[in-house]
Amino acid sequence: MPLLKRCNLVRRKNGWLGIGKILLENIPRGNKELRGSFFNMHGPIDTMSWFLDHGVELKTEMDGRVFPASDSSSTIIECLLSEAKKRGVIVQTGKTVTSASTTADGKFTIKVEKRTVDFLEFVEAEYLMIASGSSEQGYKLAAQLGHSIVKPVPSLFTFKIDDFQLVELSGVTFPKVRAKLKLETILKSKPEHTQVGPMLVTHWGFSGPVIIRLSAWGSRDLSDTDYKGSLLVDCVPDLHVEDLKTQLIQHKNKFSKQKVINSFPSELGLVKRFWRYILERQESTGDLLWASASNNLLTSIASRLKNCTFNVKGKGQFKDEFVTAGGVPLSEVSLNTMQSRLQLHLFFAGEV
Repeated sequence: MPLLKRCNLVRRKNGWLGIGKILLENIPRGNKELRGSFFNMHGPIDTMSWFLDHGVELKTEMDGRVFPASDSSSTIIECLLSEAKKRGVIVQTGKTVTSASTTADGKFTIKVEKRTVDFLEFVEAEYLMIASGSSEQGYKLAAQLGHSIVKPVPSLFTFKIDDFQLVELSGVTFPKVRAKLKLETILKSKPEHTQVGPMLVTHWGFSGPVIIRLSAWGSRDLSDTDYKGSLLVDCVPDLHVEDLKTQLIQHKNKFSKQKVINSFPSELGLVKRFWRYILERQESTGDLLWASASNNLLTSIASRLKNCTFNVKGKGQFKDEFVTAGGVPLSEVSLNTMQSRLQLHLFFAGEV
């Protein structure tokens, strides 16, 4: 976790901590398995209380995300390291656990090596917890101890869009859109995924909360389709298409002497660059005045704003995917204790 980055601890929902049914509805995978006592054992309220009790001041942002008031992940790291030291935990760095096995009496034998020098030692332990994130090494250790592994795929990423004209819109933000992702393979159609929220245009395509959530819910389907599909964007989701057309007609009547390319209803909340982009997708409007705009043109513009289609050609590239979908199946873990159902005294935590 880079020290200059922020650390999102938990999330609130409509002013209340996102627990129970509301929280489960927003978990892309595993929400069925997590129903029951899991969040009663240690939920978001417990997480916030623990950090507050240990001197970390927290703040809640408008979208419900909870961060340390310092806006730095180093605050969380220092808190955890300090508590570990108080508890007598010895943190060793520069070493790698390369294998794990069990002994006849049920203990664990851990093989430890150093990365830079010729060093090897074997550690015996009664308990073992694997909290290795999305590291391949963690999956390898879990498999050595009898667990199956669901192939991890990227889960949070941006979309690359096949449209060179979007480069001119880089930096444009939409406070609220409804985005629908349609994917299809040769063998079968994939379920559609829809999200509502803010969206950002980048020099390679789209980003923002609505895109990130689509990538999370559709991660495995996107992987199956090689990150290619169609993105249908409703740029004015709070307006019915007929109401939108009415606004365009009213604008036409009020600003009949203005050029269509330079003028549009301010109620739509669009930026001028995007309005021009939409018109460029229509038949040439050029110097057309609003007075000369046909009903067919207005219908076409309204339809385009409500259903603007883009071709997804890939995902944004990161050196390391910081969130993945996959790993040890939840069915192989007791969610009351996070202990393995296959190996006594083996526990899991985090993304693994």
